[in-house]
Amino acid sequence: MSMIGNLLAVPQGELDGLFDDPGQIAHFLYETHADDAIDLDKTWHAIHFMLTGEVYDGDGAISQAILGGDPIGEEEVGYGPARGLSGAEVKAIDAALRGVSEADFRAKFDAAALTAADIYPQIWEEGEGALDYLVPYFLSIKKFYEDAAQAGLAAVLFIN
Repeated sequence: MSMIGNLLAVPQGELDGLFDDPGQIAHFLYETHADDAIDLDKTWHAIHFMLTGEVYDGDGAISQAILGGDPIGEEEVGYGPARGLSGAEVKAIDAALRGVSEADFRAKFDAAALTAADIYPQIWEEGEGALDYLVPYFLSIKKFYEDAAQAGLAAVLFIN
């Protein structure tokens, strides 16, 4: 089974509503906003690792881009609960990601380090082919946060 990362931009009021009534999260993600999330495919873990140097943690706003946010209740929406980022956090992440160009991101690729850290999806022996798989998703993450920040939106992050 695959682990697919997702990012969903939402108005702050909708996110606040989910925190107030987390039992609505599955309906919210899989019915109300079923076609609205951006799909990161299996790249989420590698991109997080390349941006932070950490398997799951990290410091600063950039470490929140994929694995950040506060849990929205305890309901499993695939792999763990969904997590929410406020509009202010989205803006901080956007600012942090603006400091990472495509060239910077490419320079962080280290197949041996990804393999040693057991970073999903364990395709790093493919070398440049694996990097070419990651880059468009990294760019879509940057665009997601730029657009959400400009629109004053919050975000919901989830892995299914």
